[in-house]
Amino acid sequence: MKVFDGKKIYELWVKAWNEDVSVLDEITASDCRVHQARTDGKTSDELKGLEALKGIIMDGCSFFNDVKMTIEVGPIVDKSYVAARWKFTGSYKGGMQGAKAEIGEKMSFNGMDILFVEDGLIKDYWVSSDGVSLMEQLGILS
Repeated sequence: MKVFDGKKIYELWVKAWNEDVSVLDEITASDCRVHQARTDGKTSDELKGLEALKGIIMDGCSFFNDVKMTIEVGPIVDKSYVAARWKFTGSYKGGMQGAKAEIGEKMSFNGMDILFVEDGLIKDYWVSSDGVSLMEQLGILS
């Protein structure tokens, strides 16, 4: 049984966004479930495991250069749960369907994560972010 260090796990989570998703290899359960509002019709039962978690990060970063995720509140640790509020910033690099933003335009939006950790591994991941603000900045919503 791995020792639970919620703050360390969240530090590695942020590192996955800012540097290298491979750090998730050591902190993610093979059956980890992703709970996220999606536009592709997939459900939490379909979004499972290390590759799903890595995919969310890689997809989220794919339209931006200079990605930086910073912690604004937390991490807050309560038993097997870790929560934090974050800020995502980056420069739009193009390619998002329907986006009217100029390439190089700076974007930022906020969100919150909750991780359920068991035996030192992320078993569940919930995310809630201000996607409306991001879509407005991209010119997708007016």
